[in-house]
Amino acid sequence: MSQITNIDISKDYDETQGSDDVHYQSFARMAAFFGRDMKPHRHDSFFQMHFLNTGQIELQLDDHRYSVQAPLFVLTPPSVPHAFFTEPDSDGHVLTVRQELIWPLLEVLYPGKRDAFDLPGICLSLSDKPQELEALEHYWSLIARESVNDLGGREHTLVLLAQAVFTLLLRNVPLDEQASCGMRGEMRVFQRFNQLIDDNFRLHWSVPEYANKLGVTESRLTDMCRRFANRPPKRLIFDRQLREAKRLLLFSDYAVSEIAYQLGFKDPAYFARFFNRLVGSSPSAYRAEQIAVSH
Repeated sequence: MSQITNIDISKDYDETQGSDDVHYQSFARMAAFFGRDMKPHRHDSFFQMHFLNTGQIELQLDDHRYSVQAPLFVLTPPSVPHAFFTEPDSDGHVLTVRQELIWPLLEVLYPGKRDAFDLPGICLSLSDKPQELEALEHYWSLIARESVNDLGGREHTLVLLAQAVFTLLLRNVPLDEQASCGMRGEMRVFQRFNQLIDDNFRLHWSVPEYANKLGVTESRLTDMCRRFANRPPKRLIFDRQLREAKRLLLFSDYAVSEIAYQLGFKDPAYFARFFNRLVGSSPSAYRAEQIAVSH
């Protein structure tokens, strides 16, 4: 834990809007300050909520990896290490709230559950919850307004609005016995799937092969991926291959054909077509473009 940087938003980020207990900023502004490739870090004594309404996030939360398409939220409890990478079209909201303001909500949402205070990091797609999204839009605009205007009762109002947003989002994460077995059981399988992709994406396993290793049917795996990541399993595998391809194109001097072989593609021309289909440009054009942007 000691090597993982603790970021105190109020001290390390001078553009934060809000109060000492509730910090608010748009995701795009935060990413412009800290970078879109955010290395592992943590926030002691604060819960953090990332809410994305556009784009996608490649996320490492504690020791689990996710690749999720917006709309989604990520809850990071105090001191839980997290790192993420987002594309420039990802935007939304970031809310960082002192832990003492969230604990009472957990007692209300999960009465009698001691493990609520041991809440894990959560990443969940909201694509199937249009009413929640509509309600949240109102709250985000109110929080943004209260954060920048010095109105009477501002700090108190920000606390109430932040608690409302956390409540709206956390009620989608059941912790009661029955639901928790189902939800957590499925979440665990989904996390294992992400881990398997991470270990084997160069081997180009098919979706049925992954399902077989996980001991679930292909349709159940597809259902879980749609629910937790708003994407089919095949796309999650492609995302991981693509992330590695981009990393090698940007941070190594390997020729495109060598990168193709390192990623397990037998034919560099097939790799170029795969990359072009998902990114919209060839690997060499992407490399030249990104290098030009960074200089």
